[in-house]
Amino acid sequence: MRYLITGTAGFIGFHLARRLLSEGHSVTGFDGLTPYYDVALKQRRHAILADYPGFVPIVGMLEDRAALEQAGELARPDIIIHLAAQAGVRYGLENPGSYVQSNVVGSWNVLELARQLRPAHLMLASTSSVYGANDTELFREADRADEPLSIYAATKKSMEAMAHSYAHLHKIPTTAMRFFTVYGPWGRPDMALFKFVDALLNDRPIDIYGDGSMTRDFTYVDDVVEAVVRLTSVAPEEANRMVAPGVVDTLSRQAPFRTVNVGGGQPVVLMRFVEMVEAAVGRPAKRQM
Repeated sequence: MRYLITGTAGFIGFHLARRLLSEGHSVTGFDGLTPYYDVALKQRRHAILADYPGFVPIVGMLEDRAALEQAGELARPDIIIHLAAQAGVRYGLENPGSYVQSNVVGSWNVLELARQLRPAHLMLASTSSVYGANDTELFREADRADEPLSIYAATKKSMEAMAHSYAHLHKIPTTAMRFFTVYGPWGRPDMALFKFVDALLNDRPIDIYGDGSMTRDFTYVDDVVEAVVRLTSVAPEEANRMVAPGVVDTLSRQAPFRTVNVGGGQPVVLMRFVEMVEAAVGRPAKRQM
């Protein structure tokens, strides 16, 4: 199979591309190598992928439609997996424009590319943050997601809405994958796990927001990759709803479009997470509430 994956120098994209390449697939990776965090880490990921003969890296920004179209023409993909995005919640307070450009304008360019290339399946990385003010303990895809609390969540929800309209108008089989808190090797240094470990090892306090009772559904990156790989072969089809005991299909009634939560389903209280990090590192944390 031929894949076009945006964000192959990113955390999840790197692991997914390596899995697909190891199985003999061809992967064209499109990534902007942006300095949101250490570019050297992103370059190292791409260097590892370059050891696979089926990998073709292309450096370009999602906002550059011409560059993206050139990548698409080169890849001629059977499947497009759009993972690249401006990530993070707090960064959006100071840099909201970067989220709109990457996650809205850039995602629209990906949708336009899919309209032109007609892949068998378009897969988009969304986020559990779209559930926003929803206070349900365990989110389901049918839960309300219309009250985002961050610009990151708002732009991801905008991407989902645009993708649904493209699926309806142009009959593009599309899956929006709502990732929860992903962790694992080669992870982003701005994520809680790496920030907490770094703070402990360097005798700095850990910032605890609120009273520490918030929960996160930590999901190991290999499990996320496994879910994505399995979903590649389940392209949504109109009027072809999944029917199985205990299964509620999230296939749209108006388009070949489906939302899927990709998480472990076992939320962990933040303070319990801190305790596990303390045990792994072997020293207590200085907690700054």
